[in-house]
Amino acid sequence: MADPQVVAQAVEASGGIGTLGINLNIFIAQLVNFLVVLLVLWKFAYKPLVKILDDRSKKIEESLKNSDEVDRRIAELEKEQHAMIATAKGEATQILEAARADAESRKQELLLAAKKEVERVVTLGKEQLKAEQVNMVREAKAELILIAVAATKKILEETVDEKKSNALAEAVVKKMTAYEDHK
Repeated sequence: MADPQVVAQAVEASGGIGTLGINLNIFIAQLVNFLVVLLVLWKFAYKPLVKILDDRSKKIEESLKNSDEVDRRIAELEKEQHAMIATAKGEATQILEAARADAESRKQELLLAAKKEVERVVTLGKEQLKAEQVNMVREAKAELILIAVAATKKILEETVDEKKSNALAEAVVKKMTAYEDHK
């Protein structure tokens, strides 16, 4: 063990710290070494590490902000999409209604044109019937005149007596009636 006198001298030289078993020179050297290591670590390890962590935190915050912005933009796009779909549905409904109205209008036009054509055909038919009727009456009159002339000739050629005259007249009337019934 150490000599008590040497220890006492060391305690007196170091003051009260020596009683705790601490050598002041070694303590100061260790303290300086600790401070040098602390400064080196501060300069080359802690500061870059803190800078990296701060940069990482900023990137995370920016990512969160960007994420919020993306979420907001997605919500806006969904609203725009719904609005566009609603607008498209409205336009489609308007187009369908316009098409229906056009179809109904076209249908009415076609019906009106068909009615006019039917009326024209009916009028033309009536006119043709009237013309045929006039022709038939004209032909009937011509035939009646011929029959009357023939009857008159026969009456004049034969001796005329009242009975024959009445019989011939009745025959002419019967022929005219038969002809009119035949029409």
